[in-house]
Amino acid sequence: MYPVIRFFSFLPLPVLYFISDYIVYPVLYPLLKYRRDTVRGNMKRVFPEKSEAERTRMEKKFYHYLSDLFMETVKGFDISYKTLDERIEIVNPEVILEIFGSHKGIVLTTGHVGNYEWLGQYFPAKIRLPFLAPYRKFTNPYFDNFFKASREKGGAQLFHTHLTRQIIQTQKGKYLLALANDQSAPAEKSYWARFLNQDTSFFEGTEKVARQLNFPVVYINIRVTGRGRYRLTFEPITLDPEKEELGFIMKEHARLLEANIHQAPEYWLWSHKRWKHRKPEGFTYGFTRDITV
Repeated sequence: MYPVIRFFSFLPLPVLYFISDYIVYPVLYPLLKYRRDTVRGNMKRVFPEKSEAERTRMEKKFYHYLSDLFMETVKGFDISYKTLDERIEIVNPEVILEIFGSHKGIVLTTGHVGNYEWLGQYFPAKIRLPFLAPYRKFTNPYFDNFFKASREKGGAQLFHTHLTRQIIQTQKGKYLLALANDQSAPAEKSYWARFLNQDTSFFEGTEKVARQLNFPVVYINIRVTGRGRYRLTFEPITLDPEKEELGFIMKEHARLLEANIHQAPEYWLWSHKRWKHRKPEGFTYGFTRDITV
């Protein structure tokens, strides 16, 4: 697969978008119906007030963007910093620089909105601060190394998710820690919130790590402003996690992510099973276990 991916990564974006429109989308959506039941079910749960025709239009918009995302990800293996700089706008970088200057580090939190692959390459190169992020390991070690090398082109230091505890215990100096937190977490080891009209479990790490390190927490709002064009805005959640009520960080993360998704729902990753876990019987909302120990 490597020669094939590399060949396509050298093609200009207009050609890749042509392929997205006339090859990837028709194969992905009408032909293969890639995860269509999951996408359709998620949208019906979140937008019950919309008609079936409205949800179908939203569904098609999502698959058009997913097709673009596939091709943009391929382009990411060859894309230059100059091209990324032309296509990604950071509205308020001073927020990160000011907070970082007066604290030991920052936890950056966001969701899978827009092209997180490009943003992961661009942001560390643009901001020029130590940048760490966990990622899920590929079962194929060759592809794991291949994707990791691409994602680290901008200066990010990636590590497998199971090494998170070890990394935060041993990492020296000041750094940014980026966490994408919108995947379904195990019911008994999570934070539960009302999110997109659903009882939703979130991984504890965003708040747990922030409290352990006493790092300020900043949400990254991601907007798609055009085809292959993105805008980042930083929204501080807290500057002092230790002083916040338990659960405040997660509640704010869920609120900001929900608002981010509602700006343009087609750019969120609807193809994942977000609600496969059920809230424990008799439990309301919050952490299902003590995260302070």
